[in-house]
Formats: sequence, C-alpha cells, structure tokens
Amino acid sequence: MQLQFKSHLRRRGAILTAQGLKKLNQAKAQLEIEQNFKRCTLEDLSEKTGLTSNTLSKVFNGSVRVDKRTLERCFNALNLTLLKDDYLYLLPGQDNVAEIDLMSSVEICSTIKSICDSPLNMLHDRSDTPQIYKIKQLQNNPQLRLLTPPGGQMPLDSFLYIDRPILESLCYEGIQQPGALLNIRAPKQMGKTSLMTRILAYASSLGDRTVCVNLQLVNHEILQNLDRFLQWLCTRVSKQLGLPNGIVNFWDNSLGSKSNTTDYFEDVILSNLVRGEPARNNRPLVIAFDELNHLFTYPDIASEFLQVLRTWTEQAKQGNANTNPWQKLRLVTVHSTQTLMPPSIDPSLLNTGLVIELPEFTFTQVQDLANRCEQEISEPQIQHLMTLLGGHPYRLQLAFYYLQQQRISLEELLENSDIASTIYVDHLEQQWWNLQRYPDLLPLFTEIVSQLSPVDCELVQGLQLCKMGLVHLHGFKASLACELFRPFFCDRLQQINS
Repeated sequence: MQLQFKSHLRRRGAILTAQGLKKLNQAKAQLEIEQNFKRCTLEDLSEKTGLTSNTLSKVFNGSVRVDKRTLERCFNALNLTLLKDDYLYLLPGQDNVAEIDLMSSVEICSTIKSICDSPLNMLHDRSDTPQIYKIKQLQNNPQLRLLTPPGGQMPLDSFLYIDRPILESLCYEGIQQPGALLNIRAPKQMGKTSLMTRILAYASSLGDRTVCVNLQLVNHEILQNLDRFLQWLCTRVSKQLGLPNGIVNFWDNSLGSKSNTTDYFEDVILSNLVRGEPARNNRPLVIAFDELNHLFTYPDIASEFLQVLRTWTEQAKQGNANTNPWQKLRLVTVHSTQTLMPPSIDPSLLNTGLVIELPEFTFTQVQDLANRCEQEISEPQIQHLMTLLGGHPYRLQLAFYYLQQQRISLEELLENSDIASTIYVDHLEQQWWNLQRYPDLLPLFTEIVSQLSPVDCELVQGLQLCKMGLVHLHGFKASLACELFRPFFCDRLQQINS
C-alpha cells in the first residue's frame, strides 16, 4: 500500500498519447465534415465541454499536462471513450520533454519512412510513446538542440514545427474526400508550404500518389500563352509520376487548351495510375500547386487555370469511384496573400473547396516554441514579445535563433532597439518593397503607423492590408500588426512624404 501511495504521488498530470490525439482530432474533423466543413473552433468545443479555450488548447497541443477528467470530458463531447492507451501520466523529469514534443508531426514521420528518408526515423519504435521517441531523438542527435537560421519550409522531422491541430486534422480529413480542393493561404513565411508538405506526407502514408508543382518554376515566356502553360503543366505532372510525355501526339488544337488538358489528365494521367494494378491499389492522386500567387502577375492565365481546377472538382461529384476517374484526383493550392489578387480575377475561383487561412500563433503556441528553443521566458515577457513581433512564426523563430546564439539579449529585443531592427532588416525591407506596389494603400497605412490606437478604415483597404500581414482588423478599425513595424515604416513613409 505504501509503494502504491508513493507511485500515485509521483503522477503529475496526463497528456494524450499519439493514438489518443489522433482519435480526438479525427473525431473533431469528422464533426467538421458533417457540418459542411464548418470549422469547430476552440470556442465551440468550450461550449460542448464546459472547459476553457486555454485548457482545450493544451489538450490539442498535447504538450502540457492536464487532469484525466479533462481528457474524458473532451472525448465524451465528441462521442468517444477515453481508453487506457489514449493517455499517459508524466513522471518527474519528463516535463521538459513533454513541452517540446512533436505529437502529430512525429506520428506522420514515423509512418512514411520512404518519404521522410531521415536517420531520425530509424530511431522510432512503434511501441514508443511520443515522449520516449523525443528522448531518443535528443540522445542520438544532440545537434537537434542547435537551431538553424529559420526560413523556407520546415523538414518533416523538424522539432521546431508547431502543430496547428485543428487546421491540420481538417486538412487530413479533407484530402481524403473525392474531388477535394484545399486552398491554403496566408502572408509570407507563415508556414503554408510546411503545412502543404505534411498534407502530402499524410496522403502518401495512406498509399496515395503525390505530386508537388511549384509554379515559380514556370518561365515568363511560357506564361504569355495559355496553351504553352497548360502543356507545361501536363508535362511536369507526367514527369513526376514517371509517365512518358505524350503531349505532342495527344494535343488537338481544334479542341482548345483547357479541353486538351482535361482530356490528357483523364485519359493519360489518371488512367495510367491504375492501369495493370489490382483494385486495392487504385489509390488517389494528390497534386499540390505551390506559389499560386506567381500567376497573379498574369491574370488571364491565372483565371483560366483556376477555372480548370474548379471544373475538375465539379467533375468529381458525378458517378462513383469505379466509373469516374476524377474522384481519384485531390488538389491543394498554396498562395501568399501578400500578392493581392488582381480585380480581373473572379474571387469566387479562389474560394472553391476548403479554404484554410493560417492564423498567427497563439500565446500557448509561442510558449511551446520558446520551450522547444530552450528559452526561459516568463508569461509577461511572452506577452511583450507578441506585442513586438505578433504571432508571426518566422519573426518568432528568428528571435529565438538570435537569442540562442547570444547575439542579442531578450531585453534588447523587447526594447525594439536598433540591434533588433538590424536582425529583421531583410524582413522589413521585403514588407516595404511589397507595400510600394500598392500606392493607393499608403495614405491609410501612414495613418495607422502614426497612431497607437486603432484607426477607422474602409473595409476593402483594411482587408488588403490585413492580407498583406501589415495590420490587424477590429471591425471597421485597423491597428498595426506588430510594434516592430512602427519605427521602420515611420522612417520610410516620412522619406517619401517629405
């Protein structure tokens, strides 16, 4: 009895295992699907469970200890039963490991070894809990603790990738639907491509064929002609699937480029995926189009291309999987909202399918990132940091990188000193270069920069600045997205107004 009593005292709260977290996210995603893809927010779940949004965030992030009864209430609200294998208790010494745990991204990496060809995956035993797996990573790869300069997409096995459990589960469920079209959008450096990569990895783990088409690879001269662009697209996808290029013999100029492309995908690409394969191997094809905003400079091409994608998703709604090959095609588009869509493009073309707008990190996520970067920062300091940098993933990662390198102190950073501006000079110059492309927004933005309180604005211009990541909207008022911007933009705007 004494030993049992001591063992009980050592328990310090519970977290979900990878299995439990997966069950919870799948149930929530299923609920969203049943609600016609209406997002089930933390506020919605708070009403169902009686738990606060902060507590629910801890449960879904899977990195902070909660009471077992809390987990039961979450499961019961989604018609699930909490089983013994769905959770575990943390013991002394496990806290730091739990705070930097990867959860769902670790699970994905462990199930797609052929895609994520990393020695880290060789360490993973399927019987390991996420915490044990993380310990093995750090023991065998101590260099993981050394941060690398942030920028670009995060590798699948990156321990710095912060999960967005609700959005990710929605994407993972959505990509399994026949004729799915996922539209991922956000300003630059918010994690769009990293999320896209994980969607493709998840689809591959299910046995789907995957293709990623980066539209920045299209040459300028190709984008002068719709025929050439769509032929480039067919060739690019065929090559990634290991299919011979049959464009020359297939193309019929009398049909038009959009009909030719549609016929090519149906008769060549989708048909060749299943030719000679058993029915059980008749798996979907997932194509992701990264940097869709690259086409916005060519609005006629962009409009025609988006119409083609919408037509393909509509064709998937007809018949069944045995007779309609379009049900095997699932699409993902990724674009930066910093490049504003030309008014000549019908906005409804970008609102087809499931729209995923990546939000900034929450307080809990910033705290999680700080823990993973081994930065001891108090709650008031995190609040101050978010006032300075917002919840922007890249700006936060860059801050923690320089703090770890001891090239700036936390005090210097929070003071928004000259050295802080130097760290972000490239990022700020990029924001300034992009803003100058839209001179009609400069008067409103000048007023917002000069005022500490929210400024009245017209909704259209406010939305445009918000999409560019420069302001936050509060109804018909706008405020600066982060204090890092204020001294820099005050200086630049004074120069052009003087």
